[in-house]
Amino acid sequence: MTDKLIENNIFFLTSAFARKLVKQADEVFETIGLSSSHALLLHLVHKNPEIQPSQLAEILHLKPSTITRLVQKLEQRGWVRKESAGRATKVVCTNDGKDTATKIQQKWEELIQRKGEQLGERYVEVLSEMISNALDTMEEQAN
Repeated sequence: MTDKLIENNIFFLTSAFARKLVKQADEVFETIGLSSSHALLLHLVHKNPEIQPSQLAEILHLKPSTITRLVQKLEQRGWVRKESAGRATKVVCTNDGKDTATKIQQKWEELIQRKGEQLGERYVEVLSEMISNALDTMEEQAN
């Protein structure tokens, strides 16, 4: 017996879907000793040299305090470092971080490919676009 409140509940459904996806991603990045959030952050720092923490927060839809915690763990591992340029702080990859980021990118690509095979590539593409647009709309309305 299904319940319409659960069946059509965007809050419940997106949360359940996110938990499953995060669990799968975390299992993959566990081999490197990272959560999927840390892995994505390191990937972004590698692809965007000298990115500011505030930019990371915006891209990842996270609070600045969360970015600070994530960056601290990557600093402890020796994969990133913070540099100050005047009043601005930038996050940059170390050489070890660059090597790890290359492995991370491969793992992300494999994960996305597997999800495309499981759900259909077009489905993953459309779903990703819809979620991204919804996030952007909600952020705009919150400001």
